[in-house]
Amino acid sequence: MNSVLLQVLLFAFVAGASPVALGATLVVLGTERGRRRGAAFALGVVLGQSVTVVAAFVWGTALVPEGAHAHATARAVLELALGVALVVAGARERVRPPAPPPSGDSRTRRVLGRLARLRASELFGAGLALTFGPKRLALTVLVAGTIVAGAVGTVTGAVLTVVYVVLATALVTVPVLLTVGFGHRADEWLLAVKGWLDAHKRPLTVYPLVVLGLLIAADALIALTT
Repeated sequence: MNSVLLQVLLFAFVAGASPVALGATLVVLGTERGRRRGAAFALGVVLGQSVTVVAAFVWGTALVPEGAHAHATARAVLELALGVALVVAGARERVRPPAPPPSGDSRTRRVLGRLARLRASELFGAGLALTFGPKRLALTVLVAGTIVAGAVGTVTGAVLTVVYVVLATALVTVPVLLTVGFGHRADEWLLAVKGWLDAHKRPLTVYPLVVLGLLIAADALIALTT
């Protein structure tokens, strides 16, 4: 898995696989003036992800050791740590007892309830905040390091960055675009998808975490030993 493109796609998939982001998006779209408010939320997510990518390039250039070998080694170590963390998270999810159905006053329901009452400008800010989680930030740093270490050139690097941002935010932007384009028909599709995801939440969480974690860790070990 030495291709820079494959690594960027892998990191984008891990970053974008967020049931929380999808659930929040569906809540916003289901409110009054949902299209407008959903667009504001999606714009915040896309802008926030774009800003973190640019910041990762700047931060990485300043802090990563000089020299191609040292740069690649530092990125591989961070990649290995992320891979191990993903495998551990998947294993913990696998052995964790099934969670009881959320009650009417659960924390998740309260948070989503507050989200549904926010104005468009506030939803834009909430979208920005969503991209500053530890997992997304770590993956964004890895993507920036991968592109820089790959020495793919300015144009290719810019294209790969755009690809990462698009895929990492897809669970937010795609539902919004479908709702804008297809209206109530899209609402039915998205609810069906959400129902299926809820019914298969555990395997959809465990297996991607473990498989992707093993792939990332293997790629890092190959980079460290060659």
